[in-house]
Amino acid sequence: MTLAAFELNDGGLRLRTGAGQEQCEPGLALAQGQDLLLGHAAAAWVRREPAKVMNEHFHRLSTDPLPQPLERARTHADLIHAQLQGLWQAGADPSGEALLAVPGVWNRQQLALLLGIADACAFDAVGLVDSALLSLAGASPLAAGHHAVIDGGLHQGLVSTFTQHPERLERTAVSPLPAAALTDLEDCWLSAIADQFVAETRFDPLHTGASEQALFDALPGWLEALSRGEAPEAALTVNGQRFALTLQGSTLLGKVKGRYDALLEALKAQPLPEGTVWLHERLGRFPGLAAHLSEGLGQPLQPLSAARLWAGLEAQGEALRGTVGALSYLTTLAVPARLDAQAPPAPAPALPQTPAPSLGAPLELPSALAATAAPTHVLLGWLALPLEGKATLALGGPEGPTETLALPRLGHLERSEGGWRLMPETPVRLDGVPISGPLPLALGQTVHLGTEALPLRLIHVQAADG
Repeated sequence: MTLAAFELNDGGLRLRTGAGQEQCEPGLALAQGQDLLLGHAAAAWVRREPAKVMNEHFHRLSTDPLPQPLERARTHADLIHAQLQGLWQAGADPSGEALLAVPGVWNRQQLALLLGIADACAFDAVGLVDSALLSLAGASPLAAGHHAVIDGGLHQGLVSTFTQHPERLERTAVSPLPAAALTDLEDCWLSAIADQFVAETRFDPLHTGASEQALFDALPGWLEALSRGEAPEAALTVNGQRFALTLQGSTLLGKVKGRYDALLEALKAQPLPEGTVWLHERLGRFPGLAAHLSEGLGQPLQPLSAARLWAGLEAQGEALRGTVGALSYLTTLAVPARLDAQAPPAPAPALPQTPAPSLGAPLELPSALAATAAPTHVLLGWLALPLEGKATLALGGPEGPTETLALPRLGHLERSEGGWRLMPETPVRLDGVPISGPLPLALGQTVHLGTEALPLRLIHVQAADG
């Protein structure tokens, strides 16, 4: 069985178990009463309560005190521990062991602190490796010579350079790239779309925290559609009034060009080595960015899927394992170069590797996940609704706890033996695919409801006492 592994990027913390189950959440935290909301639960408030949502703990990776220390978390390190522990509890691997794949910009002191944090978690850290290195290993066989990986994070990105020798892949340099901050790119797109709302509907979605949160929640789906060359409808309902327009990619790209230019100039300021340049999908998901950088740099950019890290994990296997308590930080891996006659690597397989169920089959909640972190709330847009003690929960309509959203009737959730299932009364999409009929929901899984693509997700809110 493959090692379980964490990928520690605050733009998307990921845990994959040896059985192929994956958990993912942003590096966010929010104190709400006696509860500490983490990941997706905190993201539901990131635009409504921006001053209260904490998002710098992985970026800082230090024991510095939080601006407002909490009973359960007094330092940035405490928040990291809470998120690692929460992810592990949600998808615990029976081996009790995990690899840590980390961004190359963390220094020796920060890595030592990370291992100390991991030591206080419920798993044994059995390996420590550069995440870009492991991702490239998953894209092998690579052409001999130089490679560079451009990646993003919440507050800064990084450029990692590598040399593919005949029998090994070696990291040669790492540079921070502040212009690749995901929050700045998202803000730029939110502002561009908000400007279009103002121009066409006289409604400013950035005027209140609630409407800005709705805009933020819908952004990933709109970016995905724009990247496919579509002109999606963007619609928001505020105080019972619906505002809708059609997003025009060319117009929006003109508005975000300044941000794209800033990233391009930052890359030109630290010349990339001659060879292959890879753009991680954390940045590649922004419409037109890959083409803009490729044109400006005068060379094609190869897409680097997030799935490549898991492919590298499977390819390297036990070679990544170290001695618990005395781990070495791996910046070189045994990866043979591609021979001239060999074809480039095939596209990365969709992960997890377990067979995907048909649309008509139930999406069952993993037993380990259900036993350790059953859903406690459902997020509908920005509104978190408790599930405890309920057999059904109405979604939208004039009655029930969702009336504050002023939504039409969307359907309802009902409790079943396997967990919760969605009984829709409006179009539903799962990973962009239309779904009809009852849909079993897994913890952390997101579906989009109605023509406005309102996100719905089951979450687990962990109380302060654990």
